[in-house]
Amino acid sequence: MDDAFKDPVQFSKGINLRELMNSGTEFHIDMDFKKPGASEISTDDDLFAVDDDDDDSDSEDVLKILEDKTDNLMLSSPEYHSFEELAKKMVDCEPSGNVKVLILEEGGGPLVPLDAEVTIHYAAYWERASIPFDSTLTMNCGSPKHIRLGQSAVIPGLEIGLTTVKGPSARFLLLIQPKAAWGPLGVPPRIRPEPALFVVALYAVRDAYAGARFNDLPSEEQRKFEVTTRTVNSLHGHSKELFKKKRYNKAIRNYQQSVSVLNLSRPQNKDEEKEVKRLKINAFLNLAVCFTKIEKPKHVIRMLECLDYITDTEKHCKALFYYGKAYEMLGKTELAIQYYQKALKLEPKNIDIGKALNNLDGYLKSSEVKVKELWQNAFKVDAEAKEKVNVDEDFQNGVKELLEDLAGSNEYARFDLPPGLNGNEVDYVKNLAEEFSGLTVFEEGEGKKKKVTIVKKLV
Repeated sequence: MDDAFKDPVQFSKGINLRELMNSGTEFHIDMDFKKPGASEISTDDDLFAVDDDDDDSDSEDVLKILEDKTDNLMLSSPEYHSFEELAKKMVDCEPSGNVKVLILEEGGGPLVPLDAEVTIHYAAYWERASIPFDSTLTMNCGSPKHIRLGQSAVIPGLEIGLTTVKGPSARFLLLIQPKAAWGPLGVPPRIRPEPALFVVALYAVRDAYAGARFNDLPSEEQRKFEVTTRTVNSLHGHSKELFKKKRYNKAIRNYQQSVSVLNLSRPQNKDEEKEVKRLKINAFLNLAVCFTKIEKPKHVIRMLECLDYITDTEKHCKALFYYGKAYEMLGKTELAIQYYQKALKLEPKNIDIGKALNNLDGYLKSSEVKVKELWQNAFKVDAEAKEKVNVDEDFQNGVKELLEDLAGSNEYARFDLPPGLNGNEVDYVKNLAEEFSGLTVFEEGEGKKKKVTIVKKLV
């Protein structure tokens, strides 16, 4: 039996790396593995596996394509004499020195959180190699990889390195020792027990748990400007993604929490005060937009009124526009037009405002025709009633009801009464109109051609 293990033993079935790193693993060895026909290790999962019938030129073509891709995406291995020389230019990500980092392009945001969701491309190289032995470029049709940190989705060294850089975008090198990668023994034959160099491009960071982490902080920590702004930026970033997915209610909850966080902030100078104010304006405006999407106009107006305490909304085009949207949804057309017109003065070339005004103009013209028909039908009287010297009771009741409705309107209106009314009927309308604030009766012409108009003015 001792002779059986003089040569390396290859497993007939692949190993799950996550199980190998995180749990106990049992291996069962068939003592007849050396016999003819025994299973050999499959290369189906190998990064650069090729069919037996392929010639060397095909293999070279595959490697050349991968090399070009890494070069185009700036994931190619940098020039260096050795890992030892490269390590001198790097800094430790942890005291053990098992993970070192060299920032090539610094990101503009905060450090990547431990539980963030990141979007990356990487290419991993052995020392002095020009072709990566592992890369996201060969996965998922070449699309960047989305990873939730803290879930053992990648090797520990890569997670550690990602949390030492600033997002949402960055490019950096990670030199990872076997202990922080696939283990001190590696995973032969493909994964050697050697250090590996990862060239990483970080494209996006989604911090979906910023609010929960903030709630767990002590009150003194919560008041710090750096903490509040970092949390709010994360909440707003997540809200934008939710908004794109039309998950408006969840986006609203995030924006509402950001307002609460900002109210706790204690800025120490004018620049910090300016930043807190900017974030509050952003939060209230986006809340107004979200409430517009779920058709809650009163909530929209409430958010904009809150905004008015922070900044002058009369000078803010977006705020005026959403005031108009809210009043349009409430059926207060005249008010909506007023706000749209104010917004248009600030941005005369804004297409959205122009469209909103055009739509309301068409609505008003259509409504005027319908209401005029209603008035004409209401003032219809039969021939017998017109011959009477006195105005009959039905006519009186109809006119009174319509004048009450008109006087209760909050909008300007002008309507022509139907022709053919006798003098008594016209006098009755004029006398009754005087009892209502804002109603005026105009007469033009004589006899059957007399035109009588009732105008409702805004008080």
